[in-house]
Amino acid sequence: MNDIARHYSSVVITANSTAATTAGSIPFGPFAGGVVMVANTGGGTRINWHGTVHPTVTPTQIYADGSAVTSSLTVGCIGIPDGCFAMPYVVPVIVGGTTCAMTAVLKG
Repeated sequence: MNDIARHYSSVVITANSTAATTAGSIPFGPFAGGVVMVANTGGGTRINWHGTVHPTVTPTQIYADGSAVTSSLTVGCIGIPDGCFAMPYVVPVIVGGTTCAMTAVLKG
């Protein structure tokens, strides 16, 4: 197995409309980047990116350059923003919908 194959992972999550729980968290710590693959937005229009240091700690909004880190939510592959890269666990919070199933594909 080569280095590229060893540093790849994917996880299926259901993102929620609140960060009150770590359900839907992406274990992002050992990876340098990734995307979330969305097949159906569930009525959501945006992702507010939250992060946490441990799966039992409530996630908080991630900010970069004074602004909340967000992404448009659309069907397809959405890059996890650079502002998320230092977080051990990244939690996409859905705006405009209640839940959204997605697959996080991570690369180290």
